[in-house]
Amino acid sequence: MERILKKSKKGLCFMELFLDERLCEGAVWIPREMIQAAGGVNRRLPAKQKYELMLRIVEKYSVELYPAECMPEQELTGYDRIEDEQDEQEGWRTDCYVTGKYSAQLQAAGYFDAVVQALLAQAEEQERANATTQFLMQMIGKEEAYYRIDDGISPILIYKGDDICHNVLNVFAEQFGKALVRSGEQVEYFDAGKEDWMEIVRYKGKRYKAIIGVQTYLFSVKMKDGIHFLHEFIAGPKYNFLFDHPIWMKNHLYHTLPDLTVLTHDANYVRFVERYYHIPAKLFPPAGIMPEPKKNENDIKRYDLSFVGTYGNYLSQMREIHQMERGRRFLANHLLLLLRRNPDMTLEEGLSAVLEMRGIQLEEEEYLELLYELRKVSYCVSFYYRDRVLRSILAGGIRLDVFGDSWAGCPLTVFPNLICHPDVTVEESLEVYRCSRLSLNIMSWHKGGFTERMASIMLAGTVLVTDDTTYLHGRYEADEMMVFHLNALSGLADEIRHLLRDETRLRQMAENGRARAIREHTWDVRALEFQKLLQDF
Repeated sequence: MERILKKSKKGLCFMELFLDERLCEGAVWIPREMIQAAGGVNRRLPAKQKYELMLRIVEKYSVELYPAECMPEQELTGYDRIEDEQDEQEGWRTDCYVTGKYSAQLQAAGYFDAVVQALLAQAEEQERANATTQFLMQMIGKEEAYYRIDDGISPILIYKGDDICHNVLNVFAEQFGKALVRSGEQVEYFDAGKEDWMEIVRYKGKRYKAIIGVQTYLFSVKMKDGIHFLHEFIAGPKYNFLFDHPIWMKNHLYHTLPDLTVLTHDANYVRFVERYYHIPAKLFPPAGIMPEPKKNENDIKRYDLSFVGTYGNYLSQMREIHQMERGRRFLANHLLLLLRRNPDMTLEEGLSAVLEMRGIQLEEEEYLELLYELRKVSYCVSFYYRDRVLRSILAGGIRLDVFGDSWAGCPLTVFPNLICHPDVTVEESLEVYRCSRLSLNIMSWHKGGFTERMASIMLAGTVLVTDDTTYLHGRYEADEMMVFHLNALSGLADEIRHLLRDETRLRQMAENGRARAIREHTWDVRALEFQKLLQDF
């Protein structure tokens, strides 16, 4: 029999429910706001998740259970159907956990000894007395095993505050946080853009299900002793999203917290972090944002091909290289030349090849320091190829609509088919994508990555035109996006022109790409993937 949980003046008695879990047997429809306020379903429990959730709800609210047929189906919006589907043979662990969690209440009510004796008697019957005794003592003593479970209902703390790149990092933090809330998590934010960053000391001694930063430096904050990190005293696994090459964070990652994991959008960066920083890293690309629904079906695709990105001046980066010390300048120029000739090569692969050619052997720390000094070469070669891609498109007569202040006076304005528009916010860029037939993505030398721009273009129902990365290999079909190669740009304009003339193919590619992005690249999908990550922690 299915039942519905509702607020009631009479209410279920907490101690009665604790002593007789049959009072909540069967599937129960529970208001989502109650689930979230109570801390959500604790997926770290191997069994009896519904029963343990009900205890927390009954402790917080006065509620009763009613037969489900008493409520029309259309009124169940905002409710979640919860039932126990876990391995009931592991239910004794949940019994031990709740006994430890509520030991003070049980002692006050005079039931503690009886409950413990019943658990041990059942353990004897089922021939697991030693395991039960040991686990029960860990729960009652609030040892690490207890908090491993109990932190499953703690909030998630998210750091925000960096407004670089049109506030995109804050948008990531907010979108991810909202998706986590929709998936049943409690989320708190610390906004370093509005508060003094030193205010994070208020979290010292607290426990969280996870602490998430978006390319943040806050995990590097140290105590007054200059030895210990502040986050050693904030319990919970730490995750830092990185969207640039990890070498940019060298000073914050080379010596860091033991429980920090890097989340990044590029498989090469995963390998780099694990090899050189010796900390865990996970491939976890940012998601896209679904644009607002069309106002009407007659909305016009105003742009044949759009590009929401900066121009990036190759020559200005060259000038910075020329200002380097002589020895470093030679290495930087050699690296730049090698990457220009091999556009599928990563920055670190390029430097290793240059050092090998020159017969230079370095220790790991020396290698990282050199790579850090030469890191801007990646911007230089990226801007070089961005210019080449755009020139090949414009020279082929394709109209290209671009957005942002960086285009004013850039060398490409000599092309009359380059149409420059004012800068747009992240939210406004979604409307640009939606009103485009094709939209362009050019990687910032992420050779194994997938970016939020790619996902948002696809979610907008627009055909993505992007340079190749190894991330796409085996994950996408040819009828879901247009992929080009940086070392074969001569036919790019013709490919774009042919696609623009084939409305049927264009529409099908847009639909296929959108369906793929909905399945794999929304923030709601990322929230579920992150919950799985936490389960495995």
